[in-house]
Amino acid sequence: MVRKKSWPKIDSSNEVQHFVNKMCAEYDVPFIKVIVKSKKWMEWFAGKGVSACAFWPCEGYEGDNIEKYIAFDGQTCRISGNERSIPIKISQRRQIVERFHTVIHEFIHHYFFHHYRMSTKYHGKEFRKIEAKINSEYGIYFFYSKNNYAMWFHNFWGVPYAWGKPRHDERGWI
Repeated sequence: MVRKKSWPKIDSSNEVQHFVNKMCAEYDVPFIKVIVKSKKWMEWFAGKGVSACAFWPCEGYEGDNIEKYIAFDGQTCRISGNERSIPIKISQRRQIVERFHTVIHEFIHHYFFHHYRMSTKYHGKEFRKIEAKINSEYGIYFFYSKNNYAMWFHNFWGVPYAWGKPRHDERGWI
């Protein structure tokens, strides 16, 4: 399988934070705090059906020194809020790819806010372009659904990440 970058292990909030920090350094954006909340909290905060979001408590404030967050529904995204050695239960390859893609997707919201000061709520053309670019660096390709969210994940050769059991390298375990 052709991959430019290895998939990191992102089972816990600390591991996701480490991966996001690495992307922040690589793409020259300020660090952002990762939090993991319950499904109920995410739906209360961001709306029904939302499993992750990037947010800034003071949306109208233009400074870089305000606290910014990326929040994940730990249940849906399969990310533990606690640092632990027991891996999150993942039984299908597509669950790994969806989780990995979700982390990248939320990072891109932060990237656009920092570099362009623009709202990416509706995932416009430029958002989709950089989303496809960063995912492809990790060997993940996809098609967009009608609502501009990535769906139907596949590798470079068009083979879907489907129901099979994930391999160790796909879990970020070496």
